[in-house]
Amino acid sequence: MPGPKPVVMRRAAKSKPVRKMPSFPPISHLRRWFNRAVLTSSALLLCGVIYEGIERLGARQVERLTIVGDVRHIDTDALQTRLAPRVAEGFLAADLMALRQELESLPWVYRVNTRRRWPAEIEVSLIEQRPLARWGERGYLNHEGQYFSADPDPLYDDLPWLKGPEGSETSLMRRYQTLAGLLAPTGLAIRELSLDPLGQIAMRFDTGLTLLLGAKDMSHRIARFIKLWDEELPVEAVATVDLRYEHGAAVTLSENGLAMQAAQKRGEG
Repeated sequence: MPGPKPVVMRRAAKSKPVRKMPSFPPISHLRRWFNRAVLTSSALLLCGVIYEGIERLGARQVERLTIVGDVRHIDTDALQTRLAPRVAEGFLAADLMALRQELESLPWVYRVNTRRRWPAEIEVSLIEQRPLARWGERGYLNHEGQYFSADPDPLYDDLPWLKGPEGSETSLMRRYQTLAGLLAPTGLAIRELSLDPLGQIAMRFDTGLTLLLGAKDMSHRIARFIKLWDEELPVEAVATVDLRYEHGAAVTLSENGLAMQAAQKRGEG
């Protein structure tokens, strides 16, 4: 009787390792990297060009300094000489703000505008002061009531003469304009207007008549004076009208008035 069949053991065949294919970035990523590299290189190149251009402009000298403006009291040739060293550092290095501030500190200069005009010109535009009143012994007030020091000019001898403590320039100019408007019906022109340390106002007209107004109730006191004027106040005979009273006014006769009064008395005698 045949015995059991022998069991045959077989080894399992070893599986061969799978060889992985190398992975590559997608084409879209490569393009993105390439574009970034190109942009970076272009930006660096552009920065280099700009830097070189700025360096060249910084080294460029000012070839022309132009001063323009309708001026009467400003010597533009002297300004040319004065400003030449201020722009010698170069077209871009010149400090236009400092130059403008320096010029605006000069007599008769009201405002200055400066600008660079390519490729190598600096233009200075001047606006001259416009005086509306004389101030003190040596100076004027401009249209904004600002004081500026300047030598007297006979051209402006007919301007009203304002006098007052330092710091009162603008307020006294406004007061002058107000009083001139109130006095317009009389036809009198204010020749001098003064403000003393106590705040009292006095004025002298072109006729020589002096008006003392005090420190308050200006409009009421001017109205009182206009009433006297309408009553045919003999201006040629009056030196001063003092309105520093609550009611009424004190009138001081001029030399002509005193002479006229004396003549009248002699005639009556």
